[in-house]
Amino acid sequence: MIHISIDNLPPGVSVEEVREFLGASDEIEAIRLTDAGNADNVVAMVTVNTSQTGANAMAEFIDGRFFKERRVSAQALALLKE
Repeated sequence: MIHISIDNLPPGVSVEEVREFLGASDEIEAIRLTDAGNADNVVAMVTVNTSQTGANAMAEFIDGRFFKERRVSAQALALLKE
């Protein structure tokens, strides 16, 4: 599993709103939201069940899009296998 980080979401955003924003995808396993350190910048950590290449493509598609008048940034995080 790989994580995609989506930054610059507005305060008060819900997991359901993020899931709707991302669209229907069987590859999305979980979405976790955090505003640690900055209440005005919510970060979504999206766990996806796909390859690194697939996650990179998903992040590239999301990066630069607008969510509630905010431009979000997204990147796929590479995970090392044990």
